[in-house]
This record gives sequence, structure tokens and C-alpha cells, in this order.
Amino acid sequence: MVSFPHLLHMPITLPAIIRSVRPFLFGLLLFLTGLLASCGDDNVSRRYGGLPSAFGKANKLTVIADSTWWANGLGDSVDFTMGAPFLILPAPEPLYDLTHFSYKDLEANAARRELRTYLVIGHAGLQGTPLDDMIRQDLGDTLLSGGQPWLVRQVRNRWALGQLLFYIYGQDEAAVYQAIADRGPALLSRIREHDQPILESQTYAAKENLPLTRQVRERTGLSFRIPGEFVTALDQDSTLWLRKELKDISLSLLFRRIPYQSQDQFEKEGFRRLHDRMTAIVSSGLPEIPTRMVIDDHYLPMFFSPVTIGGQYAMEVRGLWRMHNDVMGGPFISCLILSPDERHLVLATGFVYGPGKSKREWMQQLEIILRSGKF
Repeated sequence: MVSFPHLLHMPITLPAIIRSVRPFLFGLLLFLTGLLASCGDDNVSRRYGGLPSAFGKANKLTVIADSTWWANGLGDSVDFTMGAPFLILPAPEPLYDLTHFSYKDLEANAARRELRTYLVIGHAGLQGTPLDDMIRQDLGDTLLSGGQPWLVRQVRNRWALGQLLFYIYGQDEAAVYQAIADRGPALLSRIREHDQPILESQTYAAKENLPLTRQVRERTGLSFRIPGEFVTALDQDSTLWLRKELKDISLSLLFRRIPYQSQDQFEKEGFRRLHDRMTAIVSSGLPEIPTRMVIDDHYLPMFFSPVTIGGQYAMEVRGLWRMHNDVMGGPFISCLILSPDERHLVLATGFVYGPGKSKREWMQQLEIILRSGKF
């Protein structure tokens, strides 16, 4: 039998009873408050004029536009820019997963107004429709002034907190297509900034592996924030190899510090020599055949982009890798970073192996890790 000896000798008085039940009453009050807040179609914040929090994953874009127009040209135009391939993967994956809603679709379900990222598109030829009325209510009735053919506006928290909306409006369909072509890259950059906090939280869901962060700094002179799930796979030939193994996906990080000799090391063939030398420690483990990881640019080229990491000049390189004498392969992202004294380079590479699996989000996580480098 379970007993509670601290209650056996308590004086049975009204103040004592009140003190004993006070924690229970307080907990009950919190429970009822939470229960009331969760009931009904609206939450407490809405009742008091507040907004719910937007929900949804990164890399998702909801397009609100006329259904007939979407099916007859607009969808292709938006997909060409916003759904362009993510660079660079062995099987094409879009930059953003697109979902189309008409105004009727939007009104049919309140949750459809609480997503994170929207692109609202209209033109003057649709004036008088519910969608055009909504755009004019949001942006003002005088949309195009001074003879401008189109406009692009950004609005935050239209229906929910943490929400980002872009409005594209034109004189006609042709003007809208021109606006998408002209401003599409800038919109992609803004959406990426909007998604960055979610991507970072996913990358560091298991916090940071501080011992590995220190180990990488000792090896390279740079501090990279290494997520908690990574472990040391191999430390050999001046190269440190870290791995994260999941059910269907394997993620790897490689780090190496090398002398800086010339600008040629940042060019295609110079980079290839540096990279293939570093990745030579990576093999598929076949006992009878020697294998090693190499760059594979036979069908798809490498893409070079100058960037700044830790305040220093760096070259970001994206491409594909394959296993020499084996069938393994996948995408990689590398950063070749010049040290502050310009005497050394740090080569940091992340690569993914997961046959038949989506790799876009994993490559984004590797990019976040490599961009975290600080001298």
C-alpha cells in the first residue's frame, strides 16, 4: 500500500486545506484555459484581434491565381522560374514545390490562408473578380500608376504571423510574364531568406557537436558548426572525414588544410586536383577492388560561385561525385576558403549518398554547415 506520511500529521484546518489544494486549483485553471483556447474554429489570439502562426515546411510556395490562366500559360511561366532545378542533383528536384490555389480554393479552407509563403498574381483584365478585389483591398485600388506595366509588392503577416506574400500585378498577361522574368531571381532570394531559420533549425535539431567543432578547428584553423549527429569516420592523410548515417541517407563532411600556391587552385582543373586528392580516402569498402571518390563532370558540369565565408574570399563549387570502380555516386558542395594571411586554403566538402531519395533538403543542410565557417 502506498502512503503519504507527510499528510498524516497535517493539522486539519481551513488554511491547511487551502494550502494543500492550491497547486491543484492552479493546475486546473491552466488546463481549463488551454482547453478553452483550443476549442472552436478560432483561437484566443484571433478573438482578441491577433493572428495565428503560419505553418508549413521550407521550400514550399503557394501560388494564388486564376485557374484558367494558370492552366493556360501562367503555371508554366511560374514553374520555369520558381520551380527551376535545384543545383546540382543527379535527379532533378525543383527549387520550390509549387501549389496552386484559386481564390475559391483559398476561401474553401481557412487553413489555406495560414501557410508560410505565397505568390499572388493578377492583371487588370481580371478586374471585378474576387481575386482582383482581394488584391486591390490589400494593395490599394490604384495599382498601376504613371503608365507602369507591372508592379511587385511584398507583404508580411497578411493572414498569419511569420507569413511572406509577394504580389505580382500587371496591365495584362504579357506584363505579368515580364515581371516574373525580371523579378523572379530577387523573389527567390527573399524566399530563401524567409526559409533560412527553418532550415537552420532542421540542421541543428540535435544541437551542435562541440567536440567535433573543436576537432575541425584544430585541423583547419576554422570553426564550423558541426551538428550533433555527426561522428568521426576517418582521420587520415591530413583529411578529416565526418559522417551522419540515417535509414536511407548518408551525409558526409570532409575537411583539409593545404598551402595556398596560386589563383589556379580556384579554377576548374586546379580545384579538381585538390578535391580528388582529399576524397581519395573515401572508398566503398570493396575488398577485392580499389575504389575512391572522384568528381564526375562528364554529363553535368561543376558550378563555381565566389562567396565570402568567415569574412574571407572563398569559392563555392557544386557538382556530382562518383566512386571509381563502383556504381556509387551523388551530389556534393565544396567551399575552398583563403586564410586571412593568404598562406593557406581550407577545403571543406559535404556530399550525400542516398539512391532514389530526395536530396535537396540534405544539400541545403550541408550548405548551412559549410557557410558557418569562422576564422
